[in-house]
Amino acid sequence: MARFTVLLLAAVSFMACNQPASKNVKAEETTVTSSSTSTELEKNSVSNNQLIIPGKSIGQTALNDNGADVTRRLGRPDAGDAAMGKSMSVWYANHDSTSYETMIFTSRQMGTEDETSRVKQIRITSPWFVTKDSVKVGSSFEQIEDLYQPTKTAWFKKDLKRFEIYQANGIAFEINNEQKCTAIMVFIPDVKPAGTYLPFYDNLNIY
Repeated sequence: MARFTVLLLAAVSFMACNQPASKNVKAEETTVTSSSTSTELEKNSVSNNQLIIPGKSIGQTALNDNGADVTRRLGRPDAGDAAMGKSMSVWYANHDSTSYETMIFTSRQMGTEDETSRVKQIRITSPWFVTKDSVKVGSSFEQIEDLYQPTKTAWFKKDLKRFEIYQANGIAFEINNEQKCTAIMVFIPDVKPAGTYLPFYDNLNIY
């Protein structure tokens, strides 16, 4: 598998990004905000466009979706790389590389009946997306650990800062030194860590 190096990630409303309405490339109609309301109320406020489902989807983009269809919906990527039937595409909120990122990794099975390039992994950094358990970018590791009991599987450095990656079935979380989630990934369940993370990082270290 080729390694893809990209300064990336952006929006996955999958209208073209994963950010609050004020930061969308294609503006969202609703946003998720912090509040002291009950978990049940927070669950009820989550639209399908915002929902993260481990092992299945983030917003409107689902694993195994046709990659060409996703690109038509999100628009031309701001960055990316491709080689040997595999492709990494990156969208930045408002096309600003310092803003929220959405990364989508697609792959095709060359020489088979279906050579369609399909979505295999999705990574977002926007807190606009949220799981049914109210976990999102910005959530504490304590909350994530309590709900998912994830396993620490890899780490990487970015801008001299170290991030740990914790994986549960079909979902993974990047955790910074402040024990906060900085990105969420969704992928095919039971995929080994190396196969899951390598497309996203150029300095990944597997435990």
